Amino acid sequence: MSPAQGFALALAALLVSAGVPKLWRPGHVAGALRRVLGPRPAHRLRLAGRLLGAWELLLAAAVVFVGGRVVGAALAVTYAGFLCFVVLAVLRGSSCGCWASLTEGPAGGAELGRTGVLAAAAVFVAAAGWAPGVDAAALGWAAVLLALMVLAAVVGGRVAPVRSRSVAGRLGRRAAPTRGGRLLARVVFLAGFVHVGTDAEQARLHRALEAEQSARSRQAAQNARA
Repeated sequence: MSPAQGFALALAALLVSAGVPKLWRPGHVAGALRRVLGPRPAHRLRLAGRLLGAWELLLAAAVVFVGGRVVGAALAVTYAGFLCFVVLAVLRGSSCGCWASLTEGPAGGAELGRTGVLAAAAVFVAAAGWAPGVDAAALGWAAVLLALMVLAAVVGGRVAPVRSRSVAGRLGRRAAPTRGGRLLARVVFLAGFVHVGTDAEQARLHRALEAEQSARSRQAAQNARA
């Protein structure tokens, strides 16, 4: 059996997982569009986010239940569009807004690797054709594509980690004012964690550094009393 059917199912599932958050919380997509494409009226950007989410859900249903050359071409063009948007986000040091709030940090090699694999798979599916429906073999090939996507994201994040000066500045300001804290912040940043610039990750890092500093202070006080 050709892997095209399984790849098509995986691509459809990813469209659903990305489309639902866009309909539910279009503000995240609107923010990504504004950062990458420039200032636009907020209501238009939110509408664009909802329309994109609706398109993703409609396309996913067509991939699973309809198939055909037209659907294949739409699938390839859609994922190629995602790849182009990610490239623009990387060039501008911005978030790509993929899966709504899950990628608020600046896009980098991980996003490029992941989206590149998916765009290539969509082109392959469009060229090879696939039979609508679901079966066990197709699910196996779908798992293969998802594994390749994760691998590409990991490799991309290591080869081309995010090194945004703005993220480095925020980490420096939020890190505990100790030599160890600054060193840990630098190591975490250079390790290529794509989402290290998010508020949640920065807060988590800050708490860890404060806990480390408190533990050292308590140890020093105990040593002094001894």
